[in-house]
Amino acid sequence: MSRRDQIEKDKQALLSKPWVKNHPIFTYDHIAEFYEMFILYAEPRTKKADVRDILVTAKTLGLTDKFPIIAHALDDLASNYDDAVDFETFISDLTAKLGNPFDQKGRVQLFKLIDVDGKGTLDKGDLQKISEELRFNLNEEDIQEIIHNVAGYEAEDVSEEKFEKYLGKRVQRRQVEQEIYRNK
Repeated sequence: MSRRDQIEKDKQALLSKPWVKNHPIFTYDHIAEFYEMFILYAEPRTKKADVRDILVTAKTLGLTDKFPIIAHALDDLASNYDDAVDFETFISDLTAKLGNPFDQKGRVQLFKLIDVDGKGTLDKGDLQKISEELRFNLNEEDIQEIIHNVAGYEAEDVSEEKFEKYLGKRVQRRQVEQEIYRNK
């Protein structure tokens, strides 16, 4: 069997695991893309990769400037590893670093990741950066509306507490909607 065939077989085996289908953040397609990127750096025998190698490539390609939130998360991960890791560990640790929106601790972690400057609040500039990085293309009016919806009409920024509460309500509402849809 060729190396490419073996990689495809391993990918299909990975994607058939229950944790992939039920992942709290990443979709099936996200995980497939992550795997294809990860396997480029993995040692063929152990199927482990050094996250620092992935980060160096991202920096070389200018992706850390283009996607600072993800770069920040990868940088934190790379500093926590002394050795290469397998793919499932990588995804599990990246999920923990990005913050699981389904629990309070995860939402707080997400806020801290987005609050790159460590100010404890998110203002229009922070939200504009996030919008651009995630390619949401929000204008100033959209961003102001988000701030008003999360923190109140007169607010100029969003605190960690208000962010966590708002996101918690949105996630809860989404779960209810999904449950209703499943029961139809």
